[in-house]
Amino acid sequence: MVLRRRAELLSWIGNRLGKPPGFERLVRFLAPPQKCANIPEVCLVRDGTMFVTRLGLPIGWHIGFFGSYEPELRDIMCAVLSADAIAVDVGANTGWHTLLMARLVGARGRVLAIEPNPFVREHLLRNVRINQLVQVEIVPSALAEAPGTVDFLAPRADDASSASGHVVLGQDEKSASIRVETSTLDIIAEQKQLDRLDLLKIDTEGYEWPVLAGAEKTIARFRPPIIFEFDQTYAIGGRESSTLLREFFQRYGYRLFSVGRNWGELINEHSWPANANIFAAPDS
Repeated sequence: MVLRRRAELLSWIGNRLGKPPGFERLVRFLAPPQKCANIPEVCLVRDGTMFVTRLGLPIGWHIGFFGSYEPELRDIMCAVLSADAIAVDVGANTGWHTLLMARLVGARGRVLAIEPNPFVREHLLRNVRINQLVQVEIVPSALAEAPGTVDFLAPRADDASSASGHVVLGQDEKSASIRVETSTLDIIAEQKQLDRLDLLKIDTEGYEWPVLAGAEKTIARFRPPIIFEFDQTYAIGGRESSTLLREFFQRYGYRLFSVGRNWGELINEHSWPANANIFAAPDS
């Protein structure tokens, strides 16, 4: 009871002040995620949508106490998406970014939320339904460079690592994985009869390169703005490298920016980040 009241007070403060210097450190001391795991699910009303989550999860903890998660990426989404647009959220998880995309494109737009983890996908569906988002279609598949199946580590939705589900390429995690079907964005774009693509977001825990490799036709045709994650720690597992990515985006006429809190830093061959969210902007 004491922790819950403390969490409510800190949430009230954080949703009005954001993250002033030192406040996140204070919240981590008074209401750390591991202790908040015992608090039941909550329904957070943020950015005009309802989001059901747990404060013990990293995403829920940030949204609950500070009002948002990855706000820099959401600013980009707000800048590039408008009514009637089409967006694809690869690695949608429980739908935090999917919900914003849906609100921005409106009832006549479309959002494809692609999520292979069946446990997390149940919560994604619930968040879509509670907001009555008829413009969102959930695709139960992993994306890769070719259709088939892969081993996928799929944590439960209430697990602290639920946002870190990923394709398993080595033997270490294979015994704990499940088999999931793969498709490509090129195949899905044709199946869903996309006639435009206004934003592509990819967050697949080191598997971003295979997703891009299976999306070449779609990217060449629509040249959408793209948000993706790069982490050198996962680069070998996902077969991506700064060289592969740089050459790919040069081929299709994109400029790359490392997304920061205040601005995006231009990336070139001498300044590739080790770990960053990256915004790929098509040249006009």
